[in-house]
Amino acid sequence: MGSTYLLSEFLQTDWIAPLVSLFALTTIMTYMPYLKRIPFILISALLGSAFLLFIFGDGLWDMFLGLNTNVSVLAIFIFVPLLSIPIKQGRYLDYLETVFNHYIQTTGQLYSYVKIALMGVGSVMNLGTVPIMYQLTDTPSYQPYRMLRARALGRGFAMAFMWSPYFISVALILSYFNVSWIQIFPIGLSMAVVGITLGILFEKRHSQPIVVESEPSETTVTIQEAKRKLFELLIIILCLTAFIMTLEYLVDLSVLTIIPLVAIVLSAIWGLVYERPKDLIKSYGRFTQERLPAMGNELSLFIAAGAFGAAILSAGASEWIIDFINWFGISHILVLIPVLLIIVTSLSFVGVHPIITMTALSITLSSSPLFADEHLLLSFGLLANWMVSVIGSPFSGLNLLMSGLAQSNPVAVGPRSNLLFALTLWLICYATICLLYVVL
Repeated sequence: MGSTYLLSEFLQTDWIAPLVSLFALTTIMTYMPYLKRIPFILISALLGSAFLLFIFGDGLWDMFLGLNTNVSVLAIFIFVPLLSIPIKQGRYLDYLETVFNHYIQTTGQLYSYVKIALMGVGSVMNLGTVPIMYQLTDTPSYQPYRMLRARALGRGFAMAFMWSPYFISVALILSYFNVSWIQIFPIGLSMAVVGITLGILFEKRHSQPIVVESEPSETTVTIQEAKRKLFELLIIILCLTAFIMTLEYLVDLSVLTIIPLVAIVLSAIWGLVYERPKDLIKSYGRFTQERLPAMGNELSLFIAAGAFGAAILSAGASEWIIDFINWFGISHILVLIPVLLIIVTSLSFVGVHPIITMTALSITLSSSPLFADEHLLLSFGLLANWMVSVIGSPFSGLNLLMSGLAQSNPVAVGPRSNLLFALTLWLICYATICLLYVVL
């Protein structure tokens, strides 16, 4: 599915779009028997609703084509994790563990290092970094602070939602709105830095010394070597990002196409530094048999959400939302963004995945002339809203994962730990949007 989408960006024929839809249909039908009960019900409801809307509207052929609505975004989700192969083979996470063991002496430092590391490495490796980072800090000294680690991981991951070009959130916004990643990047990264600082201030008053219960195991890695290798990783990530920005400027391709292609090429070149060609091919094989199947919920949900979004747009959802906005007299972007926060967050708290809400809102608002001149502010407002729902909702994939790792319930990991932080950061983001509105 992902490869055919990339091919469609270079091969303009009538049959390529239906072929992408065919692979999307094959993907979702293959995963359906193995989904857990709640995702199965949710995806079935989305597809069933899309079916009814299309059968009484534009017909089933348009529904079939609607299955590829979000495939451009999924290409990033599918191919970017290939970079985890050289990152693991290069033992960069081991070096990170060495730095942690050397420098962390208080709970405040533990929170800061984990959050910054997660946002840095996680901005490329995505959700798969969360359990890895949790296990790295699951030493006897750090085990008593499982909720602190959960907060650091959740907040660090959510910070990347506002700027990382490798995240579905940014990819979705770029695929619908008339904005470039270069426009979003400085705003999103600045707010992520503010979020890191804000989290440190939140945790500083509770900081306490960490009692080392056992000495770290003997290792041949020195702290100097570990810092050098992590600096090397940072340089690679920065060069990768700069290269993508340059390509977006030079070639007539969307960043949604550039990022998967660069990830494929870089994972091969970088991987050959640590593995022989035969071993690298085996690593790719394990990726297809282990990593991709683990993405079943997200892949299926995003395909279904895209089909549902196309269906409600076909049924006139753009007019409904515009009528809703007009009925409440919302004609200003600075009024619209808080209203969207209430909608997105409220729905996420009753189990509606932000992917669904954001897809529907993006499709509708991007095609509306009402806010056509304010796509940049609207885009960042939606990203800030998505950030709140990701770390605030007990039903988000992040908090469900964290609750399992921390052996706690999703309410404690999500809203109880992070909602105040998320809303405080959102207010800062909103103030920034207001300032940009005045300046721009």
